[in-house]
Amino acid sequence: MILADGGGLFPNNWITTEGPQWWLVAAPVLLLVIEAVGIATACHALRYVRTSQATVAWVVGLLTVPVLTIPLYWVFARNRFSGYREAIRRVGQRHRESVDAVRRELATESNTRSTALQTPLDHVADVLDTPISADNRFELLIDGDAFFDAVEQQIDSATDYVYCCFYIIRDDECGGRFAEALIRQAKAGRKVRLLYDEVGCAGLRRRYLNRLKDGGVDVRSFNTRQGPANRFQINFRNHRKLVVVDGTSAIIGGLNIGDEYRGVANWIDGWRDTAVAVVGPLARKVQAVFAGDYYWAAGLDLAEANWGPTSNDDAPPNRRDNGQQGKRGLAAVCATGPADHLPRASMMFAAAASIAKSRLWISTPYLVPDEAVMVALASAKARGVDVKILIPAVADHWAVYLAGFYYEHELAEMKIPVYRYKDGLLHQKCVLIDDDLVLIGSTNLDNRSLHLNFELMVAIEQADFVRDVHRMLVNDLKQCHGPEDRAQITRPWTSRLGTAIARLFSPIL
Repeated sequence: MILADGGGLFPNNWITTEGPQWWLVAAPVLLLVIEAVGIATACHALRYVRTSQATVAWVVGLLTVPVLTIPLYWVFARNRFSGYREAIRRVGQRHRESVDAVRRELATESNTRSTALQTPLDHVADVLDTPISADNRFELLIDGDAFFDAVEQQIDSATDYVYCCFYIIRDDECGGRFAEALIRQAKAGRKVRLLYDEVGCAGLRRRYLNRLKDGGVDVRSFNTRQGPANRFQINFRNHRKLVVVDGTSAIIGGLNIGDEYRGVANWIDGWRDTAVAVVGPLARKVQAVFAGDYYWAAGLDLAEANWGPTSNDDAPPNRRDNGQQGKRGLAAVCATGPADHLPRASMMFAAAASIAKSRLWISTPYLVPDEAVMVALASAKARGVDVKILIPAVADHWAVYLAGFYYEHELAEMKIPVYRYKDGLLHQKCVLIDDDLVLIGSTNLDNRSLHLNFELMVAIEQADFVRDVHRMLVNDLKQCHGPEDRAQITRPWTSRLGTAIARLFSPIL
């Protein structure tokens, strides 16, 4: 043993931060500590990460490159959102009547139809434990102009209040029209509330928000990082897009507020998207979803909200019928998110595949399904169901776009064709089941929507509306490159390498 002059264990020059000998001791100890933390974090991942694919990805990274992966894990890896339900309970202690009304709206109602005649809508509603609403009317909103015209018309028709929630809002021409419509109603004495996601609106200028606030609009960020358990989490997003007016009408879909959603942005040649306008009791269900998000964001209730019985006939003339006189039907809201105890978004897609008898067409901008959905799609194809998937031929998120090529190949092995839309960017989220049921909303078929985002879809059972959606998707397929068109195309090695890397990280994208 070497003794220092002063009686210590090491020579004096060993314990200076300047001497090279210091690193001979410190570096191995530091590496051992990092490796131990990596192993402990990997054990945490094995227990708490929600999907097997994500678990494998994180464990491999934590054991091989812990220095890089450990901080990424504690920022990005959590799949459960803390405090959302607790926030609703806290609001409920002060505003019991309002919270009880929300719970009634979102509680499963007794189904009076015979279980022997259970429809696809019944099945989806049972799987997601969500109620079915009758006596609703629907209008299919194809592309941006129809969507923004409907949004502006509904906002202008409000007599009491307007609620809006969007993932992305741009300070451009479209965003300006949207702001003006909200401010007009706020100055006319209506209560106007707007929720936005901080990550989606990271580039939104403060002056835009201040303009809304100065105009009397109650503007709130969803603020996923509030609460001690979420302080460093930036992986959860409120991806919902909705408008509710007076509790009697609503709009739900895949479009945000911005010029690109009208297909007029300079970086894209066109934009293909879909939404649905609803008049009837389903609007209160959508309102209840907004109320839960607002409870979380503001810690307050919606004092002006109408929770009383409504019907299609309660809507003002300019909001009644939505141009589809007499087309009344059944519908259910499918609100999912990381605060759920079960992976309900994945269950929704799996349920759609399991009940399809003749047709299952899925239109989605991103194709990164989890294992449960892949198995359900394979089972549907094996039963003889016509399974088709429509995705874009161009990208707005390269990592997810590249990962999609891997899953496209996997689906081809199952004899499930994937069609790539070539007339602009396909952004719609739409599922068609047989001639019976349609799902439209904000949920993509990727890991983020399935497990990390707050999402909203509506399931609609109405024969004329389903036929309209079928015609729409047939027209979309005509604008697609089919699998046979791409069979002889060899992608460059750089693209294939990117696909392999993106696929490796697809469970955590």
